[in-house]
Amino acid sequence: MKKKNKFFIKGFTIVLALTLFGLVGCSTKQKATDAGNTNVSTSEGKKIITDTTGKKVELKQEIERIAVVPIPWASIAYAVDGSGERIVGMHPSAKTSYQKSILKSMAPELNEASTNFVGNDFAIHMEESGKLNLDAIIVWDYQEKEIEQLKSVGIPAVSLKYGSLEDLQNGMDVIGQLLGKEDRAKKLVDYHKESIKYFDWKKDEIQGTEKPRVLYLRDDQLKVAGAGAVNTNFIEMAGGENVAKQVSGQWVNVTMEQIMEWNPEIIIMSNFSNFKPEDIMNNKIEGQDWRNIDAVKNNKVLKAPMGIYRWDAPCAETPLMIKWIAKQLQPDVFNDFDLEKDIKSFYNEFLNHDITKEEVDSVLQKELNGK
Repeated sequence: MKKKNKFFIKGFTIVLALTLFGLVGCSTKQKATDAGNTNVSTSEGKKIITDTTGKKVELKQEIERIAVVPIPWASIAYAVDGSGERIVGMHPSAKTSYQKSILKSMAPELNEASTNFVGNDFAIHMEESGKLNLDAIIVWDYQEKEIEQLKSVGIPAVSLKYGSLEDLQNGMDVIGQLLGKEDRAKKLVDYHKESIKYFDWKKDEIQGTEKPRVLYLRDDQLKVAGAGAVNTNFIEMAGGENVAKQVSGQWVNVTMEQIMEWNPEIIIMSNFSNFKPEDIMNNKIEGQDWRNIDAVKNNKVLKAPMGIYRWDAPCAETPLMIKWIAKQLQPDVFNDFDLEKDIKSFYNEFLNHDITKEEVDSVLQKELNGK
């Protein structure tokens, strides 16, 4: 009898163990299946995400410290995370933008973010990166050599493509996966997609209008947005024509004579340079003569807005940038939204910030633009 009981107990134990193993297996598979919907798979203490190049990156489950090489992405990571606490490194140009922007007051913690780990030319300094005790680093998609070097010193690299609005959306999704903020990222991406649908819906109204000639000027060395710049898309979505659209490339140097021939009706000045509308309006730039340009005659030289980052480049606030351009180019067509209300709503909903009227005016560069 004792022998039978012994066999029974042993058999029951084996069955129980197999059952529990099966349940654990199902649970693990279920996690992978659920996570797979967002390109994330998990295992004990680790997670694997797929970046915008299709590369799988193994990371700690809980990411606490990141550095960001591409200039715009530190502000986007802030928007997705809702905080700058985890950003311990950012590009020097991103830090310059931060110091001049509303983000400085919204995220004082970013003032401590290091810039020593990366050069202005995006070269990554491995020794300095090691000092930051990083859980991950965000890099440009073309930095294959640096990615291998980072791997050799134990720093996982997440690659992001950049340039188009689709790249921007995909990158926001990946950052959501990296930081465990998939829901916040999805909400921001959905907002971007809905905004694009709005401008698509406006295309028919734009067709019957005269499209203002626009020059998008990056700096006082006459570098302009050409055919390959996303700014050309912004202008066209807003109902204008980029006078430099026939110039191949993204940002291209041109001559004053060429600008005179184009004779733009509106000039938008970027925040990648410190020049101001008055420098053009008052003909202060040596070797350049703007007096006979229509934009100058009609007082239509404008500094682009600057929110948590420069609105010139694809960023978290890009839908607001296109709306701002639309209000400058086609106010009668785009009369169904209030830009300042939309800015307040965006900052409240996506950045957890109750933006003041004074801050809105600062974002829109009203003092520089004389409005």
